[in-house]
Amino acid sequence: MSLLKISAGALLAASLSLDIAHAQPACSASPVYTGPPMRSAPEAVWQKDFGRPIDGELPAELQAALSGALDKMLPHVPAASVAVAIPGEGFWSATRGLARKEPPTPAGPDQPFQMASTGKTFTAAVVLQLVEDKRLKLDDTIDQWFPDAPNARLITIEQLLRHTNGLASFNALPSLGTKYRPPADIIALGTSQPPQFCPGTNWRYTNTGYAMLGVIVEKTEGMPLADVLAKRLLKPLSLTHTVMRKPGVELPVATGHAAGRPVEAPDQYATPYAAGALASTAGDLVHFWHALLSGKVLPEDTVHRMFTRMPAMLGPYAGGNSSYGMGVQLYDVPDGPGLMLGHSGGIEGFTTVVAYVPADDLYVAVSFNEKNVPAEAGLWALVRAVRAYRVVR
Repeated sequence: MSLLKISAGALLAASLSLDIAHAQPACSASPVYTGPPMRSAPEAVWQKDFGRPIDGELPAELQAALSGALDKMLPHVPAASVAVAIPGEGFWSATRGLARKEPPTPAGPDQPFQMASTGKTFTAAVVLQLVEDKRLKLDDTIDQWFPDAPNARLITIEQLLRHTNGLASFNALPSLGTKYRPPADIIALGTSQPPQFCPGTNWRYTNTGYAMLGVIVEKTEGMPLADVLAKRLLKPLSLTHTVMRKPGVELPVATGHAAGRPVEAPDQYATPYAAGALASTAGDLVHFWHALLSGKVLPEDTVHRMFTRMPAMLGPYAGGNSSYGMGVQLYDVPDGPGLMLGHSGGIEGFTTVVAYVPADDLYVAVSFNEKNVPAEAGLWALVRAVRAYRVVR
């Protein structure tokens, strides 16, 4: 081969290399964040006494008001699972309506609903427990578990928790389909796409990162994620109606609906894995969040850190008036409940939200088995019922 040909080949290779570098610039281990504005939970929130119990029943008059608010939801959804707890006063929950419209099947009093992304807080809690146990570190990079993922040597566990890793979300890809996909498949889908941005420089909601966290937990604990959740959270907190969906396993979970029609692909609810495969009740969600904020799941300073440096949720997975931390959301709805600490979720056939509302000092959770009705509407109805009761009282 002549020197001329060698030189031409080298020049071509160099040119291609430059083009690739231009299309995907090298990322830094010390990133400069340029994404949506960040905020943290106000310090005044942490002045609340989260240690007060939520045992016992709420006053009968308040229960009647909440029950009336639930009745007004049911013409719009097949069924609803709702719960309200006021620290130092008591707890109330109810599940009513149709678990399935065709054929009409009444919902049981403790029937689970798919919780979708509200389950991310459970995943984050387990990861942070492992950090407390010094078995993981927030600045561990993911190359030890996913060496072939884009930017694997730069992406940290904390960036997976905060959605600042830049990985594409597997559920945004048309190739996902509605059949069950195991964790390795959904992670491969997400990591097969070009990064959306360099790790730590921006924010974008991505379920791929939370699926990765599930695998990291399994490899660290040496057992399936469902067993880890049971050992670390469900059994210690007596969350007896919470379970992770598995393919081919029938569970007494309400049927999801879209525009009033049943969703006929139950195994798809197992696909989100650590990003949102939990089924639960509103009551269990409220008890979990009370345990989390009261320091029974993680040390208080770790819980506070979950609600710091939270980018505004912008883009295709925006959560109106909300910011995202480590597996948690901070909402600010001035013409509604006001400030809230919680998490919302949506999956084919279901919408869910759980929150603590500082202004009213209450926990509230709502899950609908109807895709087209936001659970936040139910939350606001319950908060209004509490406020109206307090004015009259």
